Amino acid sequence: MKKPFERTWHLKIDPKSVIKIIEKYRDDFFCPFSKIDSYLNIYKKRECEVQFFNLQHCDYTQDPNPDGQKYIRYLMSVEKKLGNNDNVKFLKDNYEKFCIELNEENFSIPYTDPDIKDLLTSLTTMWRFDHSQINKGLIRRARIVRLPSGGSMPYHRDETASKNLRVICPIITDQFIKNGFRTKDEEAFYNFPATGHFYTFEEHKIEHGVFNGSDIDRYALIFTVTNIDSMKSWDREYYKNQIYWKNWGKV
Repeated sequence: MKKPFERTWHLKIDPKSVIKIIEKYRDDFFCPFSKIDSYLNIYKKRECEVQFFNLQHCDYTQDPNPDGQKYIRYLMSVEKKLGNNDNVKFLKDNYEKFCIELNEENFSIPYTDPDIKDLLTSLTTMWRFDHSQINKGLIRRARIVRLPSGGSMPYHRDETASKNLRVICPIITDQFIKNGFRTKDEEAFYNFPATGHFYTFEEHKIEHGVFNGSDIDRYALIFTVTNIDSMKSWDREYYKNQIYWKNWGKV
């Protein structure tokens, strides 16, 4: 299998800024399937080892987008075929709200905690290094994800829009924690170290999962960056931008 992911070389953070938040909110992580006001609640009967701590919340005053509407209709058809009539009613009764929730760009309301605000500001400043492109590099649906020791995040695909990037930054990890990638014919495993670098892959196309074979909990910062479809070229432009301003400051 060709290497399925990309890693930044120049864009990176200090993991300590995220560890500080993890330590403060260690008891506030929750199973995403347990939220009764989310479409993810239809999966409540499944085993859930992954836990979230959201750094941003959904702005439900925004409009739904076509991709969200299409996805909710798809879920309704699947649940109907499975005979899960309660889930079908649940999705139908909350149709507009869940369509808004499925648009990751609507997750833009931050916690009031100054540490979280500082982290989000730092990420936004970094990813929006060229502020003339005001719609690019915005940080959306930022969250910290915990995978307990011995746990797994089963293979799945995500629904991130193709014009955006879903970005992963390992914060606390171990050599025995593996990111798995699977196609119809192949499967490969990689360890992503906690160096502050960011990783991305075509998460809406390739099946991926995480498997924690260590004796520690794994933490990762995950967020969506708007209107950037190639992390490699964006990372390169960030480096050029840094060099330009460094040299300009000496003039």
